[in-house]
Amino acid sequence: MTLDPSLIVSTDVDGAPVRIGEHVTVVSTSSDGTISPGFLGRTGTVVALVYDDPSRQYPADPLIQVRVEGLGEDLFFPDELEAPWVRQRVPRQRGEDREHAEPRLHRVQ
Repeated sequence: MTLDPSLIVSTDVDGAPVRIGEHVTVVSTSSDGTISPGFLGRTGTVVALVYDDPSRQYPADPLIQVRVEGLGEDLFFPDELEAPWVRQRVPRQRGEDREHAEPRLHRVQ
């Protein structure tokens, strides 16, 4: 008998690219072209993180198990998913980079 080293986690993991219960959209930037066409453009819910090789993948590089209502569940690489809140993020204006920003002084009276 061989022991399966996979780790399937259904709770949040610090350092993982998504959170359990987060809504994500399947995008067409698949690195290997294996996304089932029915999932493309659909929004689903993250239900688990799957680490096939935990010693190399944990915590930042899991396969992400997503449930799409009416379609079922499938596994995706992080680059095949987009969280809706990412699209709503306001782009930084020039000069807003905190690393290079000059410190602001505040006078206390």
